Amino acid sequence: MRCKARFRSLEKGSAVALVAPASPFEADRFEKGANLLRSAGYEVVAGKNIFKRRGYLAGTDQERLEDLMEALLDPAIQAIVCIRGGYGSGRLLCSIPFESLRENPKIFIGHSDITFLHLGLTSQAGWTTFHGPNLTGMSEKTHRAQSLLDVLSGKSSFSWRLTPEQILRPGRVKGPVFGGNLSCLTRLIGTPYLPDPAGALLLIEDCGETLYRLDRMMTHLKLASVLPVLGGILLGDFDRCARQEDIFDMILEHVNGYDFPIVCGLPFGHGEKNEVIALGASFLLDTYERELSILAPPFAR
Repeated sequence: MRCKARFRSLEKGSAVALVAPASPFEADRFEKGANLLRSAGYEVVAGKNIFKRRGYLAGTDQERLEDLMEALLDPAIQAIVCIRGGYGSGRLLCSIPFESLRENPKIFIGHSDITFLHLGLTSQAGWTTFHGPNLTGMSEKTHRAQSLLDVLSGKSSFSWRLTPEQILRPGRVKGPVFGGNLSCLTRLIGTPYLPDPAGALLLIEDCGETLYRLDRMMTHLKLASVLPVLGGILLGDFDRCARQEDIFDMILEHVNGYDFPIVCGLPFGHGEKNEVIALGASFLLDTYERELSILAPPFAR
């Protein structure tokens, strides 16, 4: 995993594309999120197919792919914000010409089902992408919107202080961050779209999963030889899942025998905060200094 992209912060008038690669969404939440971007001074460019519907998908695969590729290839577009997760992004992976994207990385933001695209862009195109609020989630909470806007403007420090309670296992390690939604990530095991986990910091979060289902996913990671080679684990929010303490105990059981650091309670995922973190970028996790911080900021100063 070698992601060395350097982005320029957006200026007033910069074009931000809005795409819907997964599930349908509510029009009022879309408009509220779009207005937040307009209020920040950005030109909003909505994909022409975003209001299409095909059952649980925001249009056919071809319609969703068309909007995504137009945003990815249009030189006038500087950032892409996904409108909603849900389901459907993974259906597009085999149709994306990743090789043609390698030399022109763009700011790409989203989470949940968008994990499929994060992992694909990192593993196949070498991009640094940004795990953070989708447009509809941004419209729900002002602080989520601010985290996203800070990234677009190049103001985000990509660093977090840790409390003693967040340290499940101590250690100090440097490595690239990859991951996102655990349910989505495990679906890519055995495919070309999972980034190399060796020495990496695995970020995982999930929503509405029972303990045994989370256990099954962690078992999958272990049996697929992902867990043994990691440099560390970053646990985000497990919203509406099992008791946090039970989740942490289960994860510690699965990594028994490995000596990498593990921290929990990070503000990433489906919960209240959902701040933005750069995927594919190298971070320092140091539980002794109680910090998680990026080593090479993705934005040029």
